[in-house]
Amino acid sequence: MPVATQLNLPLDNEIGTLARVCRDLASGGVNLLAIDAPEPGREDGGIRLLVMNRDIAVRALSRAGYLFAEEQVLFLELANRPGALARAVEKLAKALINIRYAYATTSSRAKKTAAVIAVADADLPRALKLLG
Repeated sequence: MPVATQLNLPLDNEIGTLARVCRDLASGGVNLLAIDAPEPGREDGGIRLLVMNRDIAVRALSRAGYLFAEEQVLFLELANRPGALARAVEKLAKALINIRYAYATTSSRAKKTAAVIAVADADLPRALKLLG
């Protein structure tokens, strides 16, 4: 799944907000692939979600009354070893593709790392060709 639809929710950073969103998603049967909830004031705020099934997530979020926007991002599964992410983002840098933001995670025993990389919409086809 090199390109994925990310759901962006503009939410205030208040105690319980993330817990409520996660519970609403779970109640709607949504399985998360990735979540980013940056500290307000450091980025635009809100929550970014990458989900297994976009349609189920949209239905659950809409039913719970959330506002959200959709964004196409790169979703990469990389080998979990030193330099894997570096090689991917270096390809983008060499092609003069600006990375707007990225987040990634894995567990210490996992063989793969999941990385989400957002680039400008106009650069997405070129980035996909480089990394896909």
